[in-house]
This record gives sequence, C-alpha cells and structure tokens, in this order.
Amino acid sequence: MSDGFVGHGTTLVGSTSGTIGNVISITVGGRTRDMIDKSTMDSTDMFREYMAGMADEGEFTAEVNFDDGVISVAINTAFQAATSETWTIDFGTKTFAGTGIITGFDVNDPFDDKITMSITIKLTGKGTWT
Repeated sequence: MSDGFVGHGTTLVGSTSGTIGNVISITVGGRTRDMIDKSTMDSTDMFREYMAGMADEGEFTAEVNFDDGVISVAINTAFQAATSETWTIDFGTKTFAGTGIITGFDVNDPFDDKITMSITIKLTGKGTWT
C-alpha cells in the first residue's frame, strides 16, 4: 500500500506577517548544493573529482486567494521592509520552518475567475523539517 497525504489543512505562518489564509497551493523547492571541482593533473583516469560545497535552501511559493484586507497589506508591508522572518509550513504530519525574505508578490486578476496572489519567499540559511 502506498502512503500519501491530502494537502487540505496545510497552513502557512510568518512570524511578522501572521497566518496567511486562503492558501490554494504551496510549492517548496530549489534546494541545491554547489559542487567544487578538486580535479588535478593526476586525477585517476582523467575524470573530474568533486567535493560538496555550500548549500542553498531554495525558496517556496504560495498561491492564495486574493485578500484585499489584512493579509495583502501584511505581505506588501513585509515585501517593502525587505527583512527576514521565520516562515512555518504545517503539512499536518510534518512541519517545515525556515527564515526567509519575500522576493515576489504578484496578483493575478483574470476576467472570468477568482483573483489570486502568488507570494515567493527566498529561504536564507538552513530550514528544519520536524
């Protein structure tokens, strides 16, 4: 039997921005690690050799139903302040927490559908899964 979880009930909270309501989806990704080339003229069989370098925690994007009140004001204020805050995503069975800065704040206003916002947070330092 495979294990899987439904995303219903997932929450997103910023330590300054507060609880972000009306979340449609959250995408966490972009984790990467630099690779440092440590090859030399006498590397075995002329193959490059690498060692692990600095890691980048990536970013996450939340798509939410547009709220022309408290949430959109809080997100815009945090974006303009350009300061980091702790973000927590509670998936119900697991929680991710990390420090991040809002780097993107977009509003999508189609003529025949609901208005949505997309919020992008660039993570800084190491996040934790619990």
